[in-house]
Amino acid sequence: MTQHDDSRSSDSLARFLDGAGNEGPAVGLTLSPDLPDLGPDTRLRTISGTAATTTGTLYTTFARVWDFPDHFGRNRDAFDDCMRDLDTPDADGRTPTVIVTHITHAHRLLDEDDATFTWFADSIGFYRDHYRDAGRTFALILSTSRSRASAVLARWTAAGVPVADLGEH
Repeated sequence: MTQHDDSRSSDSLARFLDGAGNEGPAVGLTLSPDLPDLGPDTRLRTISGTAATTTGTLYTTFARVWDFPDHFGRNRDAFDDCMRDLDTPDADGRTPTVIVTHITHAHRLLDEDDATFTWFADSIGFYRDHYRDAGRTFALILSTSRSRASAVLARWTAAGVPVADLGEH
């Protein structure tokens, strides 16, 4: 990828995040397993879809990477509550303006649990709206291989979730 291509990819990611903070899609799809630096005001966590193939492993993985409290109840309501607290100040008192969950191997996300996938996919707009109303941005970025991208897109689209094409970063 050339320097010009890197700039164009970063621009598409910036446009996606700007849209996610407003009325645009909160889910983006990229063919790159890595994201560029999203800046100091972004709180980013990366999860492998291979570690979140069932409801239980989704809860465990998100709880670990987002540091859910010990009393996390491992159910949908508790998950929703924790996902709406990702903007709490860190140890230095900083509060993010952008919150991003990056899922690598996105083709594996909840691939053993279609019912939970539908609920999770539908919840992304709920989280986006919650943070948008507080003046923040919430986004989910899916990474997968070129050969699996159309299947990932079709699955999210079938769940009624618009997905932005982020290309390669």
